[in-house]
Amino acid sequence: MASEQETEFTELCGFLQDQKPEVRRFAAEGVLSQTEDTDFLDFCRRQPRTCARPLLRLAEKAEADRAEALRLGDAAASASGASGSKGDRAAALAAASTLAAGVAALKALVNLSAVPAVAEELVALNAPKRVVEALRAGWLEGRAEMAHWFAMLLANVSTCKKGQEALVADESMLKFLVAAYVTKPRLPPRDGYEDPLQWLGKTLVNLLVLAEGRRLLGKAQELQILFSELSERLRRVDMSQAVKNVCLDMECHEAIVATDLLSQLVRFLCPWEKMSAESRAVLPDSLKELTKDASLTSDLGIRSACAVALMGLCRSELGRSYLRPGTEVFRCWQEQEPDAAVQDHLAVVMPGLLLTEEELKEEEKKLQEDP
Repeated sequence: MASEQETEFTELCGFLQDQKPEVRRFAAEGVLSQTEDTDFLDFCRRQPRTCARPLLRLAEKAEADRAEALRLGDAAASASGASGSKGDRAAALAAASTLAAGVAALKALVNLSAVPAVAEELVALNAPKRVVEALRAGWLEGRAEMAHWFAMLLANVSTCKKGQEALVADESMLKFLVAAYVTKPRLPPRDGYEDPLQWLGKTLVNLLVLAEGRRLLGKAQELQILFSELSERLRRVDMSQAVKNVCLDMECHEAIVATDLLSQLVRFLCPWEKMSAESRAVLPDSLKELTKDASLTSDLGIRSACAVALMGLCRSELGRSYLRPGTEVFRCWQEQEPDAAVQDHLAVVMPGLLLTEEELKEEEKKLQEDP
């Protein structure tokens, strides 16, 4: 039975390369329907190339196929009643089948790329570059209908180190992803996703795990662009992780202090309503306007990532000096923080901000002398 099932799955993937568009469509839709089946997932783990290669070929043309299907569909409609209309309709139907196959293949790849073996196989097939090129081609031609699926695929592939390395190997490719992510106006919601490019943020967070990713994205100008996304609630979870990744790298501290990160953080880490009049009064003028309508975010993931980021910045004198204007904000946050782990992080941060550099050196000296 296991052998018969393996043959069945192999044949299904083989139909993805059939010459007939309608066969490729049915095969792609069949694969998509199987992507939550444990037996099929086991097959993909054992034979990742068998499913990944034909799906990738269909998926990378999805944006272009949509434009062609629309063009031929319009041509068939305008030629209605003319002598060539039958051929036009046949071409339009073939293009529609090709498009449907590409869309189904792309969705299937998104699901299957969560399987580590498939993700690594996609990297071996040069999928990161091929997917970015497909996204860029559609973007430059004014098409971005499949952008959310491409972004999801990149987010999944970039969870593995090989995928991260492939994406940071081409700086121009990386710059395009950043530009697409921050571009305004935003792409309109589609397929139930309010922010179609939200997954590009997850991709960038994954790339910042690598030292090379931080080298390329950890410059003041690039960081300022990314940190500005903290102002958007839908993107704050991912960008707080990006902040954490760069703040933990002391080599990024000089670039970080040249940004407005502190101003961004206090907007959602300041428990303004819980602050006493005395606490509000000691805030520097530069932060008072930013904090008067601020509140402490209820998202534990964001608070945790930001607390770790503060710990990272407090590792350097440059970082501590940068954060000190926000000391009262962070002290009040510590008082209101309900999570024990985040409380522990803030307990590490606060001495670095409350003590002067001379006092910190004295404390360090005492610790070294203590047997």
